[in-house]
Formats: sequence, C-alpha cells, structure tokens
Amino acid sequence: MKQNINFKRRQLASLLLAGAAGGWSGALFAQSHVHGTPAVASNSADANRVIVLTSYPEELSARFQKAFEQRYPGKRVEILWRHSADALAYLRRGGDHEVDVYWTPAPRNFATLKAEGRLAKLALDTEALPTTLAGFPISDPDGYFAAFELAGYGIAYNPTAVQKLGLPAPKDWRDLTHPAYYGQVQLPIPGRVGFAPVLIEAVLQGYGWTTGWAVLAAIASNANFNSGDRTPDTDDVVSGRKAARMTIDFFAPPNQRNANPTADAPLAFVYPPKTAWNPSQVAIFAAAPHPTLAKTFVDFVLSAEGQELLLEPDVRRLPVRKDLYAKHPDLSAQPFAPGNLAYSDAISRARQGLVATLFDVALVEPHQTAAPLWRALHRAEQGNPGKAADHREARALLSAIPVTDLAQQDATLRRLFDFPDRIPNQPEPPPAAERLAMEAAWKADVALRLDKAKQLLQGV
Repeated sequence: MKQNINFKRRQLASLLLAGAAGGWSGALFAQSHVHGTPAVASNSADANRVIVLTSYPEELSARFQKAFEQRYPGKRVEILWRHSADALAYLRRGGDHEVDVYWTPAPRNFATLKAEGRLAKLALDTEALPTTLAGFPISDPDGYFAAFELAGYGIAYNPTAVQKLGLPAPKDWRDLTHPAYYGQVQLPIPGRVGFAPVLIEAVLQGYGWTTGWAVLAAIASNANFNSGDRTPDTDDVVSGRKAARMTIDFFAPPNQRNANPTADAPLAFVYPPKTAWNPSQVAIFAAAPHPTLAKTFVDFVLSAEGQELLLEPDVRRLPVRKDLYAKHPDLSAQPFAPGNLAYSDAISRARQGLVATLFDVALVEPHQTAAPLWRALHRAEQGNPGKAADHREARALLSAIPVTDLAQQDATLRRLFDFPDRIPNQPEPPPAAERLAMEAAWKADVALRLDKAKQLLQGV
C-alpha cells in the first residue's frame, strides 16, 4: 500500500512539473490545500506565520514545513497548493497580496511575476549559492528570485533488457538511435508532458538545431510516445518489456538513480553529458503580508541546513549549494561540473510552442509511416553498401525538420506558436489562420520527404 501511495504522489507531481516547462496548456486540475492550520488570506501583522504558495508534493513541502517550525519554535508555515498555471492566474487576481512566498518549479512564472513588478528583491549569498550554471542563469541576475533545487534529465533503462539487445548501457542520447532499440524506447511528447520541453531542448541545444533534430528523429524511429510516468505494475521499462525511457530524474525513484540496480529496483538512470538542469525557484512577493518571516523562510530553504533536506532518502532532489556535492560524493549528478551543457532556459521558453508543434508535425503524426522507413534504411545500410549515396539521401530526408535553424530564430515566428496564458474555466483562443496555414505546409513538406525516402528505399 505504501508503494501505491508514493506512486500516486509522483503522478500528482508529474502535473506539477508542467510548470517546469512553464507553458504546457493541457487540461489539468487546480486545487489548494494546507498542511496544518488552514491558510486564510490576511493582511494582519501576525509575525508568527508565513504563507507559502507552491506546487510541490507533500513529502517535500511538509518536510520543510516541519523542519522550519522546529528551527523557529512558535513560528508556523501555511502551505497553499496550486498548479503553476492556476497559480499565475490567482496571483494576478490579487493573490500576491495574500501570500508571502512563491516556491515552485515554474521558471516562466517567476520571469513573468518579476516583469510585472510583483516580486521583492532578495539578499543572496552568491558565493554559496551560484546564480549561474555553465554560464546561464538559474537565479534572477537582478536578485528577484533564486534557484532552490535542480532537476536533471536523462535515460532510465533496464540493464537486463538492454543486455538482451546486445548493447552496452546507454550513456548518451545518441545511444538510443541504435537500430537494436527499435520499438524499445519511450519518448515523452513536449506538447503534452510538462517536463518534456526541457528534455527535448537538451538534445536540440546539446547538438545544435539541425543535428539535434536528426538525433531526435532517429530516436523517435525507435520509440513509443508516452506520458513519462507509470505505476510500477504497468511500467514497461521496469518489467523489461521496453529497454529505456527519456525522462527527468524526478521519475526515477531515489533508490534507482544509480548504476547498480537490484531486484527491488530494476532500473538504472544516467545523465548524458549533453543534458539540462532545470531550476526550481523561490521568491518573496513585494506585497507580502508577512515579509519578515517570509525572508526567514527563504533564507532557511536556501541554507546548508535546508538544502541538506533535499538529499533525504524520500526526497532525493539536487541542491543548488555547490559545497554539498563535495560533501556527498555518492551523488551521480554533478550539475556544476566543468564542461556541462550551457543550457539556455530563455531560448527554451522563447520557442517552446514552436518546438512542440514541430515535434508533433514531424515526428509524432507521421510516426507509423516513418518508423518502418527507418527500419528499411538500417537494413539497407547494413546489407547494401553499394548504394551508400541513396542511403545518405534517405537518411537526410528522414532526419530533416521543415524549419531551418535561421528561420526558427525569428521572434515573430516563435510568438505565433506561443502557448496562450491559461485562464481557468476559459477555453483557449483558436490558432491564428497564419499558424494553421504554416502547419499545413509543414505537414505537406514532411509527407513529400517521406515519399522520396520511400522511393530511395524501394525493394529493401
């Protein structure tokens, strides 16, 4: 029973992680609850409480609540839970005057709240708390919000299943392009799964736009598209029915985030060299009703004492204090190691809608046609070296994306595919006619390329 309860919490957390990408507009629910005393909006001068808005699951938020209240006897933390998209709407309706602290994995929300002048400036110890990772900011350069923890992206795999395929353990995204993985990889769809946009961007930014799409196309040819999370009794990778899954470390249970699986934890998890580390952040509202205790709470979650709580066995998140990685050499993740991918969250957010649409048009919708062609290409490359030129052309056709690197950088094009702000209980506005026409042209381009590849591979 405990295992089922824990898993249900992870399922709930999968919805929360929609905020990590900051713009998934799928049909989600919103609710609020409080650990302990009910949270009541108040402008009183009650100096003994702090009201915290979060989308963190209870096993994390309640642990910090308890630790803070033990550290500061007589003070209390009231937790208001809202999904990231609903939280932004709530805050814009005046919620930023009712709560003190925003604490959640939703980088887009923090950037929006800062731009709207709703956040107070923090005083951060930048020596202990790095504000950048591989040269790109994880905290606000102006100090209005700070990174609290990191989530890393990688490959969860079943070593026994991989061994049966005759392959070594995967270490890099490219490893999943091997023909032996045909039908054996689970790949989440960025327009439907909250954590997936950053995962896809890790590949695109790691290899560059054109090569990155080629890698994704080859992986997709081996893939079943999935939601990214499963119960233990239906998880195809746990059971060995599938060999690997591209995912976020959050969905690899703590005792499986290592290279030494056991009968009770038959998965291993690896962080590829070209991966992204997505920050969760914390901020204080400019109109916070309890600003003094709000500052104390933020200081606590960013302190060495607070950050150590992230490493507890039932939490097992990645801290942002660099000194903790030296203190805990057992951690397989090393986000601050030299040479890591210089991942840009700003680029990811700017083109998130565009990438999600292209992924659907070029990889998901034509999958039933494209996957057998990739299979034929692999056979041709192995069995008919005399037609290498045809094979190279077919591979280029199957790997191509209908938008060039130069074109995707156009700000107007990116805005055309932006996800609209979600308004609770309101339908999304229909896509612009220009966008629909562009999607139709892309679909025709993909179909034409696949038809040409089929002709080149005829008879294989």
